[in-house]
Amino acid sequence: YSVTTDDRRWTVMMLLLCFGLPRDSREERKQAAEYRKRLVELGFSMKQYSLYEREVRYKSTRNRLIEILKSELPDSGKITLYLLPDEINNNQVTILGNNVSINYTDKEPKVIVL
Repeated sequence: YSVTTDDRRWTVMMLLLCFGLPRDSREERKQAAEYRKRLVELGFSMKQYSLYEREVRYKSTRNRLIEILKSELPDSGKITLYLLPDEINNNQVTILGNNVSINYTDKEPKVIVL
């Protein structure tokens, strides 16, 4: 469905975040863990270890999230963001091995930033 804001229509999108953080030192592991926790606080849910997603309804929310992600990314980290329309996201295929347990971080975010 579409959202109307400030006379602009925008289809609800899924923001897919892929990131790489070094984990060689104790400090780097701590920074990586803190960054993952922050993603959940921002409303993202974990799909895989370094792959998180969040529904985004407004361009302003997307832009604000990008600014937060940039400002809080550790110096040696990198992120790639994909903005997927519902039509694509709803057609994704997930294949699990026989011994895979599903652990979702889908819970109410502790902090909401708009």
